[in-house]
Amino acid sequence: GIMSGKLRSVALLLCACSASLFLHPVTGYSHLHTIGSYRISSPSSPLSCNMQLKDGAHQLSRRALLLAGGIALPAYAFDNRIVDLRPELNGVPYGARTAVPEGVGEGTVLKGCLPPFKAARPAPNCFSSYIDPNKDRDHYYKPFKYSKDDKEAMSDLLAAVKAYPPGQAKIDAGGWKIMRSDDRYIYVQYESGKIGYLDDLEFLLDPETKTVNVRSASRAGFLDFGVNAKRINWYSKYLRGLQGWETTDITPENYRSYFKQNGTD
Repeated sequence: GIMSGKLRSVALLLCACSASLFLHPVTGYSHLHTIGSYRISSPSSPLSCNMQLKDGAHQLSRRALLLAGGIALPAYAFDNRIVDLRPELNGVPYGARTAVPEGVGEGTVLKGCLPPFKAARPAPNCFSSYIDPNKDRDHYYKPFKYSKDDKEAMSDLLAAVKAYPPGQAKIDAGGWKIMRSDDRYIYVQYESGKIGYLDDLEFLLDPETKTVNVRSASRAGFLDFGVNAKRINWYSKYLRGLQGWETTDITPENYRSYFKQNGTD
């Protein structure tokens, strides 16, 4: 009918537009949802436009439909969210409309902190161990160090992730979800409270140096108002409470520019 024709038109339009609408499969939204006669799922690759028929239903990226607008979808906030989204969001977190940054979730290397909107310097909303501190001290974060078996170290990290309380230090009230975890790498997404902005946190263990590289970054905006520092500091304190860990906190003393720009010094 009319709705079927509308959906078909939206699908064709999306396929004709930039492939950047189709997001990385590690987003976690790989399960199928039904809207009328259409099945919505993550595409098989970040640069594909999946219009194949399956049981007589067209497949279309759920997030692509969100970007196209005008179609109501079921709520899919994280299960451990502790506050409600703003009513005007209709149960759809803002983060659902943002793509997983290129390179995040791959599990082999971590990104640095790239300048947003062709700016000269990275925004004060990101920390990464994969940065040369001699070139960018403001965004470099010293890796965690451990003096124990690699397997035990990863077990500690995973336990820390699972123990993280949504809403700690008044951040991440939208909860979190582990998107990928293996014997060297953990990737977690965090969601803010009322709006549902998404942040990405990654841990990558280096068995040769007995360190864990860290990257925590916001996807949207320029300032983070101290969110990424508070998140990393929670893990830093948690691990220091265990035997065999050496970590560094992010403070106004060692990251003056970050705290000053975010107005939290």
